[in-house]
Amino acid sequence: MRVLHVDTGKEWRGGQRQALLLHTGLLEQGVESFLAANSKGVLIKKSERNIVSYDFKGEVSPVSLWNIIGIIKKIKPDIVHSHDAHSLTPLVLAKMVGFKFKLVHTRRVDFSIRKNRLSKFKYDNRYIDKIVAISEAVKKVLVSDGIDESKIEVIYSGVEFKNPEDYECPPDLKPLLDGYKVIGCVANFADHKDHKTLIKAFNKVYEIRKDVKLLLVGDGPLFNETVEFAKKLTCFNNIVFTGFREDVYSCLKCMDIFTMTSKEEGLCTSIIDALSFGLPVVATKAGGIPEVVKDGVNGYLAGVKNSLKIAEHFLYSLDSKFNQENLINSIKEFSFEQMVINYKKMYKRFTA
Repeated sequence: MRVLHVDTGKEWRGGQRQALLLHTGLLEQGVESFLAANSKGVLIKKSERNIVSYDFKGEVSPVSLWNIIGIIKKIKPDIVHSHDAHSLTPLVLAKMVGFKFKLVHTRRVDFSIRKNRLSKFKYDNRYIDKIVAISEAVKKVLVSDGIDESKIEVIYSGVEFKNPEDYECPPDLKPLLDGYKVIGCVANFADHKDHKTLIKAFNKVYEIRKDVKLLLVGDGPLFNETVEFAKKLTCFNNIVFTGFREDVYSCLKCMDIFTMTSKEEGLCTSIIDALSFGLPVVATKAGGIPEVVKDGVNGYLAGVKNSLKIAEHFLYSLDSKFNQENLINSIKEFSFEQMVINYKKMYKRFTA
């Protein structure tokens, strides 16, 4: 069985991380796995084993189609697995012009497919053999968008569980946070992550107790706008904006509570990472988050944009004792090993 993964993302985000974890896990299990990554992206630099440089010029560019066809001719895969929306169109076109392979696409977001002709074409056609939804919430949206339910399979994203004892709060952050209770978030500063609601909630907490800090790890298109928004609030001096960091696991060791206040979310592997470090989670009920966070068990849930309820959950959690072992055990089904097993089973059905 030979599998070619394709990801065109330039940034290092959740989707790229998942593509690399799956590729690496399959190699460890003896599967002939190859990963075609954007030649100008971060992913191409993350691994050396069976990595192929893909010169991607846009999903409707003839150059992109020509280049992926060249890769397919060279590797001769049984299965081609598209890991992002932009990689899907050239692969559908490759099948349309006669190349024979099973085509799998993973859908990681819980918002509706766009109504334009290109989006409808690339998701709803006879050339895609399987669409993997990373949560039941994502599957529900796909079905409501008219995608044949028999074509959809739910496979949860997984993370590589680390030993928290191997990490320490980074030395540049520790002096800023010592003596404070730390609420933390690791996320790209994008609209659907809704950092503004998080900051509003934190401001409410700060009005009641001053021994708290908010640690925001990440970068993104709305980073500067979010900083300017925070400057207008009384809690600003108790917010630490780190920008992009590679040492995310070490940053988790600085936190007492993890939070994610997204408006939309496919699943959120950052939450899984946090729970694996024994951190309780306060999050919104967006998308697939309630499939990970069980209200009152390993964290607390609030409605989207409900900054008051989020603040209440923060205040309660700051004074609560959580059994770390129970938090860690609550997410065993989200291991990357289990994810690899589930994908491998699906691939085998195609090649049996």
